[in-house]
Amino acid sequence: MTPDPWAVLAAAMPAIPSVSAVVWQGGQTRLDVTLGMACLDPGVPAADGQVYDLASLTKVLAGALVAASCSRDLGVLDVPLTHHFPDAPAGVTPRHLLHHDSGLPAVAPLFAGLEPGVVDRRWVLDALAAVQPEAPPGVRSVYSDLGFLWLLRWLEHVGDAPLDTLVAERVAGPLGARLSWGDPTAAATELDPVRGLIRGTVHDPNAAAMGGVSTHAGLFASAREVARVGVAVLDAIAGRPSPLDGPTLRAFATTRGRGSHVLGWDTPTRGGYTSTGSAFPDDAIGHLGFTGTSIWLVPSWDLVAVLLTNRLHPRDERSAIRALRPAFHDAVSATWGRGAGRDRPA
Repeated sequence: MTPDPWAVLAAAMPAIPSVSAVVWQGGQTRLDVTLGMACLDPGVPAADGQVYDLASLTKVLAGALVAASCSRDLGVLDVPLTHHFPDAPAGVTPRHLLHHDSGLPAVAPLFAGLEPGVVDRRWVLDALAAVQPEAPPGVRSVYSDLGFLWLLRWLEHVGDAPLDTLVAERVAGPLGARLSWGDPTAAATELDPVRGLIRGTVHDPNAAAMGGVSTHAGLFASAREVARVGVAVLDAIAGRPSPLDGPTLRAFATTRGRGSHVLGWDTPTRGGYTSTGSAFPDDAIGHLGFTGTSIWLVPSWDLVAVLLTNRLHPRDERSAIRALRPAFHDAVSATWGRGAGRDRPA
Protein backbone atom coordinates (compact mmCIF):
# COMPACT_ATOMS: atom_id res chain seq x y z
CA MET A 1 0.00 0.00 0.00
CA THR A 2 1.36 3.42 -0.97
CA PRO A 3 2.10 5.48 2.16
CA ASP A 4 -0.01 8.61 2.49
CA PRO A 5 2.24 11.69 2.90
CA TRP A 6 -0.46 13.51 4.90
CA ALA A 7 -0.81 10.56 7.29
CA VAL A 8 2.97 10.37 7.73
CA LEU A 9 3.02 14.04 8.76
CA ALA A 10 0.07 13.65 11.14
CA ALA A 11 1.70 10.65 12.82
CA ALA A 12 4.75 12.76 13.73
CA MET A 13 2.73 14.76 16.25
CA PRO A 14 2.76 15.47 19.15
CA ALA A 15 6.43 14.49 19.32
CA ILE A 16 6.94 17.33 16.83
CA PRO A 17 4.56 20.20 17.67
CA SER A 18 3.88 21.29 14.09
CA VAL A 19 4.68 20.36 10.51
CA SER A 20 4.18 22.20 7.24
CA ALA A 21 4.87 20.61 3.87
CA VAL A 22 4.56 21.54 0.21
CA VAL A 23 5.18 19.18 -2.69
CA TRP A 24 5.27 20.58 -6.23
CA GLN A 25 5.56 18.23 -9.17
CA GLY A 26 5.08 18.58 -12.90
CA GLY A 27 3.67 22.10 -12.79
CA GLN A 28 1.21 21.50 -9.95
CA THR A 29 1.10 21.80 -6.18
CA ARG A 30 0.44 18.21 -5.13
CA LEU A 31 0.50 18.69 -1.36
CA ASP A 32 0.09 21.80 0.81
CA VAL A 33 -0.59 21.02 4.47
CA THR A 34 0.13 22.55 7.88
CA LEU A 35 -0.70 20.73 11.10
CA GLY A 36 -0.18 21.18 14.84
CA MET A 37 0.91 23.92 17.19
CA ALA A 38 3.21 26.82 16.37
CA CYS A 39 3.73 27.42 20.09
CA LEU A 40 2.86 25.25 23.07
CA ASP A 41 2.86 27.82 25.89
CA PRO A 42 0.97 29.96 25.20
CA GLY A 43 -0.91 27.63 22.89
CA VAL A 44 -0.92 28.96 19.32
CA PRO A 45 -2.10 26.70 16.47
CA ALA A 46 0.03 26.62 13.34
CA ALA A 47 -1.59 28.90 10.77
CA ASP A 48 -2.11 28.45 7.07
CA GLY A 49 1.14 29.76 5.59
CA GLN A 50 2.94 29.32 8.92
CA VAL A 51 6.43 30.85 8.98
CA TYR A 52 9.40 28.90 10.41
CA ASP A 53 13.03 29.52 11.26
CA LEU A 54 14.68 27.90 8.23
CA ALA A 55 18.08 27.47 9.93
CA SER A 56 20.60 26.02 7.45
CA LEU A 57 18.23 26.19 4.50
CA THR A 58 19.70 29.71 4.51
CA LYS A 59 22.89 28.13 3.16
CA VAL A 60 21.19 27.37 -0.14
CA LEU A 61 18.41 29.99 -0.32
CA ALA A 62 20.83 32.81 0.51
CA GLY A 63 24.39 31.50 0.33
CA ALA A 64 24.34 29.24 -2.73
CA LEU A 65 21.86 31.27 -4.77
CA VAL A 66 23.63 34.58 -4.18
CA ALA A 67 26.95 32.83 -4.87
CA ALA A 68 25.55 31.58 -8.19
CA SER A 69 24.50 35.12 -9.09
CA CYS A 70 28.09 36.26 -8.42
CA SER A 71 29.68 33.36 -10.32
CA ARG A 72 28.50 33.31 -13.92
CA ASP A 73 32.21 33.22 -14.58
CA LEU A 74 32.82 30.07 -12.55
CA GLY A 75 36.52 30.87 -12.44
CA VAL A 76 35.89 33.36 -9.62
CA LEU A 77 35.21 30.38 -7.36
CA ASP A 78 38.88 29.36 -7.64
CA VAL A 79 40.44 32.68 -6.62
CA PRO A 80 41.87 32.27 -3.08
CA LEU A 81 40.13 34.24 -0.35
CA THR A 82 43.48 35.79 0.56
CA HIS A 83 43.23 37.74 -2.72
CA HIS A 84 40.49 39.75 -0.99
CA PHE A 85 41.13 39.17 2.72
CA PRO A 86 44.68 38.97 4.14
CA ASP A 87 43.34 37.29 7.30
CA ALA A 88 41.67 34.43 5.37
CA PRO A 89 42.93 30.84 5.71
CA ALA A 90 45.66 30.13 3.17
CA GLY A 91 44.66 28.36 -0.04
CA VAL A 92 40.92 28.34 0.65
CA THR A 93 38.68 29.36 -2.25
CA PRO A 94 34.93 30.02 -2.50
CA ARG A 95 34.64 26.63 -4.22
CA HIS A 96 36.08 24.96 -1.11
CA LEU A 97 33.54 26.80 1.04
CA LEU A 98 30.60 25.70 -1.13
CA HIS A 99 31.88 22.11 -1.25
CA HIS A 100 32.48 22.01 2.52
CA ASP A 101 36.06 20.86 2.03
CA SER A 102 37.85 24.02 3.15
CA GLY A 103 39.55 22.32 6.11
CA LEU A 104 37.75 24.60 8.57
CA PRO A 105 36.04 23.11 11.63
CA ALA A 106 32.30 22.49 11.58
CA VAL A 107 31.33 25.00 14.26
CA ALA A 108 32.75 27.28 16.95
CA PRO A 109 31.10 29.53 19.56
CA LEU A 110 32.13 32.77 17.89
CA PHE A 111 29.65 34.64 20.09
CA ALA A 112 31.51 33.59 23.25
CA GLY A 113 32.47 36.61 25.33
CA LEU A 114 29.49 38.69 24.28
CA GLU A 115 26.81 39.44 26.85
CA PRO A 116 23.55 37.58 26.12
CA GLY A 117 21.45 39.53 23.65
CA VAL A 118 24.29 41.76 22.47
CA VAL A 119 24.64 42.07 18.69
CA ASP A 120 28.20 42.63 17.46
CA ARG A 121 28.77 41.45 13.90
CA ARG A 122 32.40 42.56 13.87
CA TRP A 123 33.10 40.53 17.03
CA VAL A 124 31.81 37.37 15.35
CA LEU A 125 33.77 37.91 12.13
CA ASP A 126 36.96 38.75 14.04
CA ALA A 127 36.53 35.53 16.02
CA LEU A 128 36.01 33.68 12.72
CA ALA A 129 39.33 34.97 11.38
CA ALA A 130 41.08 33.60 14.46
CA VAL A 131 39.86 30.02 13.88
CA GLN A 132 42.59 27.85 12.41
CA PRO A 133 41.86 25.18 9.77
CA GLU A 134 42.06 21.57 10.89
CA ALA A 135 43.23 20.29 7.50
CA PRO A 136 44.51 21.68 4.19
CA PRO A 137 41.81 22.77 1.76
CA GLY A 138 40.43 20.11 -0.57
CA VAL A 139 41.62 17.16 1.52
CA ARG A 140 38.54 16.20 3.53
CA SER A 141 34.85 16.99 3.70
CA VAL A 142 33.47 18.54 6.90
CA TYR A 143 30.10 20.30 6.84
CA SER A 144 31.07 23.73 8.15
CA ASP A 145 29.09 26.71 9.35
CA LEU A 146 32.41 28.52 9.59
CA GLY A 147 33.04 28.01 5.89
CA PHE A 148 29.75 29.65 5.11
CA LEU A 149 30.63 32.60 7.31
CA TRP A 150 33.71 33.10 5.14
CA LEU A 151 31.34 32.79 2.18
CA LEU A 152 29.35 35.66 3.70
CA ARG A 153 32.44 37.86 3.71
CA TRP A 154 33.21 36.92 0.09
CA LEU A 155 29.66 37.51 -1.15
CA GLU A 156 29.40 40.93 0.46
CA HIS A 157 32.78 41.86 -1.01
CA VAL A 158 32.19 40.73 -4.60
CA GLY A 159 28.51 41.71 -4.50
CA ASP A 160 29.35 45.12 -3.00
CA ALA A 161 26.32 45.08 -0.70
CA PRO A 162 25.14 43.61 2.62
CA LEU A 163 23.80 40.06 2.44
CA ASP A 164 20.19 41.02 3.15
CA THR A 165 20.31 43.46 0.23
CA LEU A 166 21.83 40.82 -2.05
CA VAL A 167 19.13 38.30 -1.14
CA ALA A 168 16.38 40.87 -1.69
CA GLU A 169 17.76 42.01 -5.04
CA ARG A 170 18.95 38.69 -6.48
CA VAL A 171 16.62 36.06 -4.98
CA ALA A 172 13.50 37.19 -3.13
CA GLY A 173 12.65 40.18 -5.32
CA PRO A 174 13.00 38.55 -8.75
CA LEU A 175 11.17 35.43 -7.55
CA GLY A 176 8.44 37.29 -5.66
CA ALA A 177 9.29 35.21 -2.59
CA ARG A 178 8.57 36.38 0.95
CA LEU A 179 11.84 35.68 2.75
CA SER A 180 12.64 37.54 5.97
CA TRP A 181 15.36 37.69 8.61
CA GLY A 182 12.96 37.27 11.52
CA ASP A 183 9.21 37.19 12.01
CA PRO A 184 7.21 37.57 15.26
CA THR A 185 4.55 35.18 13.89
CA ALA A 186 7.06 32.39 13.30
CA ALA A 187 6.72 29.04 15.02
CA ALA A 188 8.56 28.85 18.32
CA THR A 189 11.86 27.00 18.45
CA GLU A 190 13.71 26.14 21.62
CA LEU A 191 13.05 27.10 25.23
CA ASP A 192 16.58 28.29 25.96
CA PRO A 193 17.83 28.66 29.55
CA VAL A 194 19.49 31.99 28.70
CA ARG A 195 17.35 33.48 25.91
CA GLY A 196 14.01 32.09 27.10
CA LEU A 197 11.42 31.10 24.51
CA ILE A 198 12.95 31.71 21.09
CA ARG A 199 10.24 32.74 18.68
CA GLY A 200 10.61 35.05 15.72
CA THR A 201 14.37 35.53 16.07
CA VAL A 202 17.03 33.19 14.75
CA HIS A 203 17.80 30.14 16.86
CA ASP A 204 21.48 29.81 15.90
CA PRO A 205 23.57 31.72 18.49
CA ASN A 206 26.30 32.89 16.09
CA ALA A 207 23.67 34.23 13.68
CA ALA A 208 21.81 35.85 16.59
CA ALA A 209 24.99 37.63 17.66
CA MET A 210 25.25 38.97 14.09
CA GLY A 211 21.77 40.46 14.19
CA GLY A 212 20.13 37.49 12.47
CA VAL A 213 21.61 37.97 8.99
CA SER A 214 24.14 35.41 7.83
CA THR A 215 24.75 32.84 5.11
CA HIS A 216 24.70 29.88 7.53
CA ALA A 217 21.36 30.67 9.24
CA GLY A 218 18.87 33.51 9.61
CA LEU A 219 16.12 33.23 6.99
CA PHE A 220 12.46 32.78 7.89
CA ALA A 221 9.68 31.74 5.49
CA SER A 222 6.68 29.48 5.00
CA ALA A 223 6.84 26.17 3.15
CA ARG A 224 5.04 27.76 0.20
CA GLU A 225 7.67 30.48 -0.14
CA VAL A 226 10.53 28.00 0.16
CA ALA A 227 8.85 25.89 -2.53
CA ARG A 228 8.48 28.99 -4.71
CA VAL A 229 12.26 29.41 -4.64
CA GLY A 230 12.77 25.70 -5.22
CA VAL A 231 10.53 25.71 -8.31
CA ALA A 232 12.46 28.68 -9.77
CA VAL A 233 15.73 26.79 -9.25
CA LEU A 234 14.25 23.65 -10.83
CA ASP A 235 12.95 25.66 -13.79
CA ALA A 236 16.37 27.20 -14.31
CA ILE A 237 18.13 23.83 -14.16
CA ALA A 238 15.60 22.39 -16.64
CA GLY A 239 16.08 25.27 -19.08
CA ARG A 240 12.58 26.65 -18.56
CA PRO A 241 11.95 30.39 -18.09
CA SER A 242 13.22 31.49 -14.67
CA PRO A 243 14.61 34.70 -13.16
CA LEU A 244 17.66 32.64 -12.16
CA ASP A 245 20.57 31.73 -14.44
CA GLY A 246 20.19 28.17 -15.70
CA PRO A 247 23.75 27.33 -16.84
CA THR A 248 25.24 28.52 -13.55
CA LEU A 249 22.69 26.66 -11.44
CA ARG A 250 23.19 23.48 -13.47
CA ALA A 251 26.90 23.74 -12.68
CA PHE A 252 26.12 24.35 -9.01
CA ALA A 253 23.81 21.30 -8.98
CA THR A 254 26.24 18.87 -10.59
CA THR A 255 29.79 19.85 -9.56
CA ARG A 256 30.65 17.61 -6.61
CA GLY A 257 33.34 18.14 -4.01
CA ARG A 258 35.10 15.51 -1.91
CA GLY A 259 31.97 14.67 0.06
CA SER A 260 28.23 14.61 -0.61
CA HIS A 261 27.97 18.31 -1.47
CA VAL A 262 27.79 19.89 -4.87
CA LEU A 263 28.21 23.69 -4.88
CA GLY A 264 26.27 24.67 -1.76
CA TRP A 265 23.64 21.95 -2.05
CA ASP A 266 23.74 18.47 -0.53
CA THR A 267 22.89 15.22 -2.33
CA PRO A 268 21.36 11.94 -1.10
CA THR A 269 23.67 9.72 0.91
CA ARG A 270 23.81 5.98 0.32
CA GLY A 271 24.12 3.42 3.08
CA GLY A 272 23.11 3.89 6.69
CA TYR A 273 20.68 6.60 7.72
CA THR A 274 19.56 9.02 5.02
CA SER A 275 16.97 11.76 5.45
CA THR A 276 15.78 11.42 1.83
CA GLY A 277 14.58 7.85 2.31
CA SER A 278 15.31 4.96 0.02
CA ALA A 279 14.07 6.13 -3.38
CA PHE A 280 15.37 9.62 -4.23
CA PRO A 281 17.57 9.44 -7.35
CA ASP A 282 21.16 10.57 -7.61
CA ASP A 283 20.32 13.88 -9.31
CA ALA A 284 18.41 15.14 -6.25
CA ILE A 285 19.85 18.20 -4.49
CA GLY A 286 18.71 19.72 -1.23
CA HIS A 287 19.55 20.74 2.29
CA LEU A 288 18.52 20.21 5.91
CA GLY A 289 18.10 22.74 8.73
CA PHE A 290 18.77 22.12 12.43
CA THR A 291 15.34 23.41 13.43
CA GLY A 292 13.72 20.51 11.53
CA THR A 293 13.52 21.91 8.02
CA SER A 294 14.42 20.60 4.57
CA ILE A 295 14.14 21.28 0.85
CA TRP A 296 14.81 18.72 -1.88
CA LEU A 297 14.69 19.18 -5.65
CA VAL A 298 14.57 16.19 -8.00
CA PRO A 299 15.15 17.34 -11.59
CA SER A 300 14.47 13.91 -13.14
CA TRP A 301 11.07 13.83 -11.41
CA ASP A 302 10.40 17.57 -11.89
CA LEU A 303 9.67 17.65 -8.15
CA VAL A 304 10.22 19.95 -5.18
CA ALA A 305 9.57 18.72 -1.63
CA VAL A 306 9.67 21.12 1.33
CA LEU A 307 9.24 20.05 4.95
CA LEU A 308 9.30 22.59 7.79
CA THR A 309 8.83 21.81 11.48
CA ASN A 310 9.48 23.29 14.90
CA ARG A 311 10.92 20.02 16.17
CA LEU A 312 13.16 21.84 18.70
CA HIS A 313 10.16 23.21 20.59
CA PRO A 314 10.38 23.10 23.52
CA ARG A 315 13.66 21.12 23.61
CA ASP A 316 16.10 19.32 21.33
CA GLU A 317 14.98 15.68 20.99
CA ARG A 318 16.12 14.29 17.64
CA SER A 319 14.50 10.88 17.33
CA ALA A 320 11.17 12.18 15.98
CA ILE A 321 12.65 14.24 13.14
CA ARG A 322 15.08 11.44 12.24
CA ALA A 323 12.08 9.18 11.82
CA LEU A 324 9.89 11.72 10.02
CA ARG A 325 12.28 12.87 7.31
CA PRO A 326 12.88 9.53 5.54
CA ALA A 327 9.27 8.41 6.08
CA PHE A 328 7.95 11.61 4.48
CA HIS A 329 10.34 11.47 1.55
CA ASP A 330 9.59 7.79 0.96
CA ALA A 331 5.87 8.65 0.88
CA VAL A 332 6.56 11.50 -1.57
CA SER A 333 8.62 9.17 -3.76
CA ALA A 334 5.95 6.47 -3.76
CA THR A 335 3.19 8.96 -4.56
CA TRP A 336 4.80 11.37 -7.02
CA GLY A 337 8.14 9.88 -8.03
CA ARG A 338 8.92 8.34 -11.39
CA GLY A 339 6.36 5.63 -12.13
CA ALA A 340 4.10 6.67 -9.23
CA GLY A 341 0.53 8.00 -9.41
CA ARG A 342 1.43 11.59 -10.20
CA ASP A 343 -2.14 12.69 -10.74
CA ARG A 344 -2.95 12.29 -7.08
CA PRO A 345 -4.77 15.49 -5.92
CA ALA A 346 -3.39 17.92 -3.36
